[in-house]
Amino acid sequence: MKKFAWLGLSVLLLGACSTNEAETMGAGNTLEEVVVEFNTGQTAEVAEEVVLSVTVTQGDEAVEDADEVVYEVWESGHRKDGEMITAQHTTDGVYEAETVFEEEGLYYLQAHTTARRLHAMPKQELTVGNPDPASIVPDDSEDSEGMDMMEGHSGH
Repeated sequence: MKKFAWLGLSVLLLGACSTNEAETMGAGNTLEEVVVEFNTGQTAEVAEEVVLSVTVTQGDEAVEDADEVVYEVWESGHRKDGEMITAQHTTDGVYEAETVFEEEGLYYLQAHTTARRLHAMPKQELTVGNPDPASIVPDDSEDSEGMDMMEGHSGH
């Protein structure tokens, strides 16, 4: 009977050690959120060059090694006709691309950002020129529509 008691106690002790080790191992694997903030203004003129710009950070650190930053740009009501513009890293976590808007309107910019195994995709409005308010369609598109466009993108 004593043999079974020692065997049972040994199993319990080994089980407790394994559980504690697993909890400790996972404690250091928490990923801090990647934050993407637009630097681009909210207004622009027709036919002027616009710099699309975001700053990518994680905690207090500028992210200099993002896997990909791609701007999805579309006019209100026309997301399916939007375009994907690959950004380039400049400095201090800033990723930029240039474009020109040929027509007045309300445009949406979404920065699809993949960095450090995380994905962020903030969205911003950009008013170009002085569009007729009747021409503006609220954006009720799903972000998954933009993800579908990203699947075909290979700008790594």
